[in-house]
Amino acid sequence: MRVGARIIKTGIALILALLVCKWLKLNPPVIAAIAATLSIQPTLYRTWKQLREQLEANAIGAVIGVIATYFLGAQPLIVGLVVMIVILINLRLKLEDSLVLSIITVIAVMEVSTGNNLQLAWNRFFLTVIGILSAAIVNAVFIPPHYEKRLFNEVSELTDKLSFMLRTLVHNEMEEKAFRKEKNEAKSAFKSIEQIYDLYIEERTRFRKVTYSGSKKLVLFKQMVTVLYKEMDMLRTFERHIYSSFTNEHYLFPMIKHQLVELTDYHKNILMTYSGVLKTKETWQLPEPIIEENDRVLHEFMLLYKEVKSTPEEQDDGQWKHLFPIVAEIFEYANQLEHLNKLVHTFHTHQSEED
Repeated sequence: MRVGARIIKTGIALILALLVCKWLKLNPPVIAAIAATLSIQPTLYRTWKQLREQLEANAIGAVIGVIATYFLGAQPLIVGLVVMIVILINLRLKLEDSLVLSIITVIAVMEVSTGNNLQLAWNRFFLTVIGILSAAIVNAVFIPPHYEKRLFNEVSELTDKLSFMLRTLVHNEMEEKAFRKEKNEAKSAFKSIEQIYDLYIEERTRFRKVTYSGSKKLVLFKQMVTVLYKEMDMLRTFERHIYSSFTNEHYLFPMIKHQLVELTDYHKNILMTYSGVLKTKETWQLPEPIIEENDRVLHEFMLLYKEVKSTPEEQDDGQWKHLFPIVAEIFEYANQLEHLNKLVHTFHTHQSEED
């Protein structure tokens, strides 16, 4: 099991909160520790956003808890009603993410709030503030996130997975159970990539001046994700139609298989060019062999339409309709790859001009 940066930051924030409580002689320090644990965020922007929201929610919980206890007491029924009121106020103010901490503050304050012991109540309030601030400091100073590298690595891994699945699918080499497992893992990977991409946007745009190079990267990574979705669409289309069209012995099948290999290899080469493994080509257009093969596939496909329409067999016509979305997906995948290659080419060309 890997120990991630967030786990380390949580531990450091907890230690810092406990040390501050010990230095200021505030008890019980466990409240500050809980607040620090709940306040760790994945990006600096979310850290400062949550810092403001949690301070507001914490203050609301403390003030209402003190007032309610002073006038109504701290019986279980009163505590429950006050918690409900605090929840409604937080929801009204759109402080949903800070609800847990606000509730903890209410309970901690009401536990010790009496007419003669309000100082202890405010002591509990400051304990939660110490925890929140400890987490904010750790988020800002220790182990800043680098989502660009994580995003590219996950995009590369998913590209390899989808390319492998496409090739084994058209060759009918993978067991059905294994294919379903790989497909479910790919869906999970998409969710992870979307989350990291959102965090990457926050990291690049909220606290930094967005440069021309930085804006190009945002567009470039967006296209990387778009190409992955197109590849996933192609996988679904092939799975649905490839064996409902013409048989494996049909002369169009080797052409489709060959073009699929060429395009998936081209996809990998684009990513390696971006990462600096391969040199940037002089042009961003599709390679000539892929263009020629696309033209050949389209030509043969159109000839096949005439052939199918000239036969009385309805089965042949139905098979051709299954083959139509397969060819369309191949062309759209090629177009999206060309656009990605153009962005990579432009990005590297601009960088070399800056250097």
